Amino acid sequence: MGENEKRILIAMVLSFLVIIFYPKILELLGVETPATRQKKAEKTVTQKEKTTPAVEEPAERGPVVKLTLPEEEEKLITVDTPLYTAVVSSHGGSIKSFRLKHYKQTISEDSLPIDLVNPVDGLYPLITRFKISGLPEVPAFSASVESLRLEEGKRAKLLLTWQGSDGTVVEKKLVFSSDNYTIDVELKVINGREESLKGTVLNEISGRFVTESSYFHHGPLRRIDGKTRRQDVETTVEMGKGSPEWIGIEDKYFLLAFIPEDGMDTFWESVVPSEHTGRVSLGRALELEPAHQALTTFTAYLGPKEYDRLIAMGRGLDEAIEFGVFSLIARPLLVVLNFFERYVKNYGIAIILLTVVIKLLFHPLTKHSLKSMRKMQEIQPQMLAIRERYKNDRERMNKELYELYKRYRINPLSGCLPILLQLPVFVGLYEVLSVAIELRHAPFVLWIQDLSAKDPYYITPVLMGVSMFIQQKMTPTTMDPTQAKIMLIMPVILTFVFMSFPSGLVLYWLVNNILSIAQQYQLYKETGKARARKAL
Repeated sequence: MGENEKRILIAMVLSFLVIIFYPKILELLGVETPATRQKKAEKTVTQKEKTTPAVEEPAERGPVVKLTLPEEEEKLITVDTPLYTAVVSSHGGSIKSFRLKHYKQTISEDSLPIDLVNPVDGLYPLITRFKISGLPEVPAFSASVESLRLEEGKRAKLLLTWQGSDGTVVEKKLVFSSDNYTIDVELKVINGREESLKGTVLNEISGRFVTESSYFHHGPLRRIDGKTRRQDVETTVEMGKGSPEWIGIEDKYFLLAFIPEDGMDTFWESVVPSEHTGRVSLGRALELEPAHQALTTFTAYLGPKEYDRLIAMGRGLDEAIEFGVFSLIARPLLVVLNFFERYVKNYGIAIILLTVVIKLLFHPLTKHSLKSMRKMQEIQPQMLAIRERYKNDRERMNKELYELYKRYRINPLSGCLPILLQLPVFVGLYEVLSVAIELRHAPFVLWIQDLSAKDPYYITPVLMGVSMFIQQKMTPTTMDPTQAKIMLIMPVILTFVFMSFPSGLVLYWLVNNILSIAQQYQLYKETGKARARKAL
């Protein structure tokens, strides 16, 4: 096998190793990934189990909140919008249920909508708590309406009021919108006492996740000073002063977050009570003289991690989508996919169009590479003669081979470049298909009803393997027959590997192979015509 063939073979093997063992390679390089965080979590839980008697329940890792709920009867207010149905409690103005109408638990037609509310320690999202003498910990509000129904393009307000016997008044205003998943919150505390009012007010979000993949983070995260940090399970409590750009809890596809008003004097706390749980608090210290009031405003986001929606909201909320190390490539790929889907209304077709665009961008390089490999095949007899003549003088052999390549204008590395340059695109698309909620449960055709999941009947991986075999047979090579036969095992190996990959990714590779076959066929036709003209 010649030096060029060795380089190409090594490039191919390395590329496929990166594809197959991508997460493990990042771990070995010391790059923190969701997988390494998950391993830390499992290690922590294992250690805790070893030190806890088997007959007892594992103790909570973080501080447990002991809520003192009001004695007054709880009243529930239903808010219905085109995007979700929310249930607001009079106890603390919390969200008892938040069902997303466009996102179901499974692809089954009778599947229930996703409910983002799954509280920890009884702390439902957006609950307001007080640590002020003379005020209840959780106020029992009176509501301005019994229910709200929003039509498209509309906004509606729910006013919650509590008044103490000493004249203190608390007003919590929730403003809902029909076209997004945000709730604008305005909390006003009016001191009606004859003495000063001191203490703190807390607004909290908590959740318990049963994530679809342990590879991705689930729990608290925040963005401060332009940097996004995901809290791992080993760090039970983190806190700070100042106004974060946003702070919340997440799983792979959904986000519950506070977005404080810029410059507001607040403090925050982020807690991991136990594995797969999270709790964040946005608080404010109050010191009000008689007849004075304090106003706290923020926006809450409870919804899916839709890229375009989060980008439009600003504040770096799109960083909540965990694109991974290849985010610089994954982001534009998702933008292009969303662009195509807006017109074709099918992410499978959008993936095909994206593959065509990528193939067109790489066409000049691929064409040059195929021509170079074709020339390498034509000068193989000369290469073999040089290797035989100078087999005992490696320096002279390399010099003669260099002169041969130069004479025929051949770059011996050109066969590797298309593979290596397309590899980041492949991995970037893998990240997109893994984390983009836009492709969750997105159907293509017939048996493929979820492009983010594997092909249930393994049809596309088999077709991909067949196309790879055909492409390999058509690709010019200077390997001897035995080596060429060994390389034909690669399509078989990749077929089995791709069986567990998202069907959208397999679709990309399949279409890419078909286009490569067409490209090689066209090149052969052009080469044949050129030779015919020379013969004349």
